[in-house]
Amino acid sequence: MQIPQTSQAAQVTVTETASRTLPLSPGQVAQAVVVSAGKAGENVDIQLAGKIVTIQAGVDLQRGQTIELQRSDSGDKAALKLISVAAVPPIPTDLRPGQTLLAEVVKLLPQQSILLALQQTGKLSVPLELDISRLSSSFKPGQQLLVQILSNSPLSVALQTPNQTSSETMVSQQRRLMPMVLAQPPQLQNVINALPELKNMVPVQNAVSQLWQNIRELQTVQQPANLQQAIQQSGVFLERQLLQPNPSLTGDFKANLLKLAAALEGQIRQTANGQINAQNLPPEIRTALINLLNQPAALQQLPSHITNALLAGGQTPAQLLTTLLAGQGSVGGTVTTNQPMSSANTPVQQIAQNAQFQAGVTELARLQVLLREVETALARVQMNQLNMVREADSPTQQQVWLMDLPLRDKQQLQWMQLQFQQGGKQNQQDEEQWQVTLNLETQNLGKLRASIGLQSSVVSVALTAEDPIAVALLEENIDLLREKLAALDLQVQQLSCHCAPVKWLTPLTQTANSDALLDISV
Repeated sequence: MQIPQTSQAAQVTVTETASRTLPLSPGQVAQAVVVSAGKAGENVDIQLAGKIVTIQAGVDLQRGQTIELQRSDSGDKAALKLISVAAVPPIPTDLRPGQTLLAEVVKLLPQQSILLALQQTGKLSVPLELDISRLSSSFKPGQQLLVQILSNSPLSVALQTPNQTSSETMVSQQRRLMPMVLAQPPQLQNVINALPELKNMVPVQNAVSQLWQNIRELQTVQQPANLQQAIQQSGVFLERQLLQPNPSLTGDFKANLLKLAAALEGQIRQTANGQINAQNLPPEIRTALINLLNQPAALQQLPSHITNALLAGGQTPAQLLTTLLAGQGSVGGTVTTNQPMSSANTPVQQIAQNAQFQAGVTELARLQVLLREVETALARVQMNQLNMVREADSPTQQQVWLMDLPLRDKQQLQWMQLQFQQGGKQNQQDEEQWQVTLNLETQNLGKLRASIGLQSSVVSVALTAEDPIAVALLEENIDLLREKLAALDLQVQQLSCHCAPVKWLTPLTQTANSDALLDISV
């Protein structure tokens, strides 16, 4: 329809910010597409010359409409006139089930919706609004997606990300795991220590028992066969075992971690339902809080400065949430948990309910901490796996295998790190060079490192310990080590021992700037 130049409807107000960078010269006429709908006089976003501009028009505008604007400045202030408004384009009827189209995310809309621009060959892009409330994925403007048409009536689609190279996929997964990977193997000692207190949580107790009983004792890995079996059950080869017919996974570390995480998540849901439902909260609030507590991953997506502030105060996001829930009294008011309640003005039943709820809050917080430790251990195993796959995919890099082996030392959980690195050859006739690094921490000797170089039958060993007493013990027995190596028909080229800090090996590789695992923005 045509808009009379002198009518009130032709007036278009541009926001102060957009007027400074308006992509039109004075007097120029251009077409724009309405991105967000609005009534007359309301803020509406339009896409004008490749930029998103916020305006206020004198007519109702609907998403997807094409409008024609002319820049008509008055003095130093930028202004626009609305010349015409096209009808809302219908949803294209030539879309066929099974068809896949490339689309770009134009904007994130309220109520968990996104606006896509469908790209069709030889045609203008078509705006398409989708409800993503049931999807767990996150989207951002400018992101490229593949839209697969499932049906026309009603229109149903499936969203996919374009195919990535193997290297891009590995980096993407590493970026996801990076926030949970620590500089040293995760400490699951709190999970092991909690075993006697889990009598009322049979699934969790059974999962922890299975994890602990299938961890090998420290003394047994002195035998080559036992060490080889410990490496095979370290979790890094789980997916390879799954390819075998009728795989036995009762002893695999990663498989047992996955079972324990599932048991903890189930217990968290059960505890949250039992404790929060006991409170006199509106049903919609109660349901939302239960859903949030049941999704630990959602709590981990808080901004880093909020998470750091909570951790500095000794709280996790889940603990803060449960503490806030503990402060909920009746619908009409709140109770401050820091102030002692007087039995003179509080019914005995209310005191009992508050005590029961506080016990549930404590239990929830403890379960969340245990789940966090298990998830950290899982992330570490996965990072080791991805690191090895990514290096194998790049022929220019030396092949490196890194494994964290959990070991039982009486009732304590100890870790052994093994890293195998294949060196290059100077000549085709040369034997392959291997570098093996072993990190170990024991109760008596502290942190130890053994760096072993092997080429053909020639071996070099460098021992490092942080404790001077441990260094002295190693030096006293270094001749015994030389004899053991000679008994294996190995020629000892160098054998040394010294005192120095021992740092745990990290699964993070040196990446190019474009492949940085962390984004830093100011």
